[in-house]
Amino acid sequence: MQSKAPTKGENLQYLLINFVESLDDVKIAFIYSKDGLLLAKYGKTEGTIEENREKEDVYGAITGIVENLLDKISLEYKSGRYGSGSFETDDNRIIYLEAGFDATLLLVCDFETNLNKLFPIAYLVVEKIAQLLEDSFDFKYNSLEMPDLNFHDSFSLGLDKFSIQDSTPIAEGVKTTHQFTKEEQIEKLFKLIILGSAAVGKTTLVNRFLKKENIVDYRPTLGICLSTQQYYVQGFKDDTIKFLIYDLAGQSFFKRVRREYYKGANCAFIVYDVTRRDTFDEAINFWFEDAKKELGNIPFVLIGNKIDKEDKREVTKEEGLAKAKELKSFFIETSALQNINVQDTFKIIGIGLFFKHFEESKN
Repeated sequence: MQSKAPTKGENLQYLLINFVESLDDVKIAFIYSKDGLLLAKYGKTEGTIEENREKEDVYGAITGIVENLLDKISLEYKSGRYGSGSFETDDNRIIYLEAGFDATLLLVCDFETNLNKLFPIAYLVVEKIAQLLEDSFDFKYNSLEMPDLNFHDSFSLGLDKFSIQDSTPIAEGVKTTHQFTKEEQIEKLFKLIILGSAAVGKTTLVNRFLKKENIVDYRPTLGICLSTQQYYVQGFKDDTIKFLIYDLAGQSFFKRVRREYYKGANCAFIVYDVTRRDTFDEAINFWFEDAKKELGNIPFVLIGNKIDKEDKREVTKEEGLAKAKELKSFFIETSALQNINVQDTFKIIGIGLFFKHFEESKN
């Protein structure tokens, strides 16, 4: 007997559970419709019965604050200045983000939560929420699981540029601390280069992001393959992110064109095959070192690909993460073949680049 497909509400709940459980700083998450109807809710409940009972009392008080904040947010909807932002109470930070035209995601977080790392993941989640509500979520290429992308400690969205100083409390004990809104339209082209040794899966990663059918048999890229893809951040639908993706052939060809290939790059993906240690060593000692000399402090993402071949793994996740921390780069493991973490990795980086550009435009 064929199992029944999950309902929209069940998918929203599953997404919230995955999101909240993947982050230590997020205590509870709510999805509300623009009319104030609660669509889904999830909070951490691990602990003893007594501890959970105490948490329910705290959550009840927080829910009252959140519902009061919805009135403020609904006014922003009507004025066309909605976007996203954060509120501050004595004990928590409350984050709000537009989830398409029909919903709002509200997050209650620890007061000391790192907003620079939370916001990119949260923007990814509201895109998934919007697609679920609009029945446009593509389960073939997207997932309700959370990508385990590790941010380096120096990563920043420049939140000070979006902070609100000495704001009037909008409710007792609650004041606005950040608001992401803008007047001018932004259209930005970001050049993203894909580096790595032959046969590590660079072209398949790009094809998966572009939602092209995967080519199972390996066909080496001849020269440079250019691709473009458009994307926008939830809450900023008038603004377009365009990726210009450079996928390069092997090392001998690269040496002849390297300077033109690097020129103007906004981000670099360094890809290795977790089943071939030599590609990991080359990723660090050749690809990263060479690109770093030319490009300086642009974002680098170290990607361990082919995790679907776990039985043949030669490079552990811990090794990759440790090296990424040493290099001050992002880190994630993927399977281009099984489409694990591919879309989300590209999109989170796009979100980060968008806000960095937004920050620079305010200077």
